[in-house]
Amino acid sequence: MILAQMFGPSALVWDGASLLPASLDPKLKKEAGRGASVLAVGDEVEIARAGDGTISIVSVAPRRTHLGRSTGENRDVQVVAANVERAVIIASADDPPFRPGLVDRWALLALRGGLTPFLVLNKVDLVSVDEAERMIAEAAVPLSYMLGSAKTGSGMEELRESLRGTTSVFVGHSGVGKSTILKRLLPGTEIATGAVSGKSGKGRQTTTSAKFYPLPGGGHVIDTPGVRSVSLGETTTAEYASVFPEIRDAGPCRFSSCTHRVEPGCAVLEGVRNGTIPENVYARYRKLLVETEAE
Repeated sequence: MILAQMFGPSALVWDGASLLPASLDPKLKKEAGRGASVLAVGDEVEIARAGDGTISIVSVAPRRTHLGRSTGENRDVQVVAANVERAVIIASADDPPFRPGLVDRWALLALRGGLTPFLVLNKVDLVSVDEAERMIAEAAVPLSYMLGSAKTGSGMEELRESLRGTTSVFVGHSGVGKSTILKRLLPGTEIATGAVSGKSGKGRQTTTSAKFYPLPGGGHVIDTPGVRSVSLGETTTAEYASVFPEIRDAGPCRFSSCTHRVEPGCAVLEGVRNGTIPENVYARYRKLLVETEAE
């Protein structure tokens, strides 16, 4: 069975046809109480049935992939979703404004956990298509992407087809429209949606915990709560570079510990000088590196 949602010591599991209530075995409950990501939505779990038919989760299979983020100063990792193939990073063209830095952070976390990141730029009904394309180009977003509007339905059929037969996790900034997109993908399913605060311009969170949804026609989506920021935790230079193919594939530097900033014999700096690495791509790399070093 698949863990579909957690409610403290209680849960829902998916048996391939329906969602069933379950509780945690005392040993798992004790481990979860320590703050460790013992269970995450998408986990493959083993259950036991009591004589009265109630279900308890007794063990968890090793994860093939995971999406996790740092929870703060202690650098503990919170696993957001498990056993998914793609991280669908949802951003908005406006209201709230496009934040490419968050896209980079989610992309890094996705690659770290073995997922393929993919960007959906929502709310393109608020700008022209040319403006939306220019946002992507100027920000040097290094991902495959699509434009869409959950409000008008534009791009939603394309997104539905791209999700078919896969398990994906939706992530993004609060208020970018993840829940509204889900309503388009899952007609008839009750999904709470919210609006952007007029005072702050920030999104209101409508999803309160990660939840697993089977998709009509095949495939699954795990929806996650919107966030205001994404902390990466301890990160290597190679992980920063992995987000940007031009930097990742620049070739070996003289020093294995090269940060691609000032070191002699740096293949990345040479690539920027000779034009094989665009300056805006390098600027994105430097921005991600500097921001997270300051956390």
